[in-house]
Amino acid sequence: MITALVHRIRTQCSAELNTFRSQVHALARQDIGSGGLDAAATTMARRPCLATPGVSVDIVGFTCPRSSDGAPSVRVAVSMSLQPGRMASAVHWEEAHAWAGAVASGEWVAAEYVGSQESPGGMVFHYALKNAEDPYVVPECSAVPEYSALL
Repeated sequence: MITALVHRIRTQCSAELNTFRSQVHALARQDIGSGGLDAAATTMARRPCLATPGVSVDIVGFTCPRSSDGAPSVRVAVSMSLQPGRMASAVHWEEAHAWAGAVASGEWVAAEYVGSQESPGGMVFHYALKNAEDPYVVPECSAVPEYSALL
């Protein structure tokens, strides 16, 4: 199901995904870490879920310094928000994995799941975008950024 959803997302949202990826690439080129920015973020416009009516998806791309060498770590948060009256038990939460997988393209070969947390009205799933040459294991976020303003 996830592979089919990734394909569907890439087909239906290719222009938006390309714009979002370009914005995230620009963030990754910023001076993140000591002497530079603490972090940087960008968002993709809210979209309706493809697998569950009554649920919307927000995607945030952000960078933060890697503790070992200071090179920025590129992360994606996928927030799935339920509309009033929607039951959480009927939501296909795995669609978050498909959205993160759809973002991972080109330089990024995968979106590695890092963790999730409940949010007001839904769930937020966290991923690290990995490139083929990246030897680092993705650690759990010690301080997960707050996205409550986006929900």
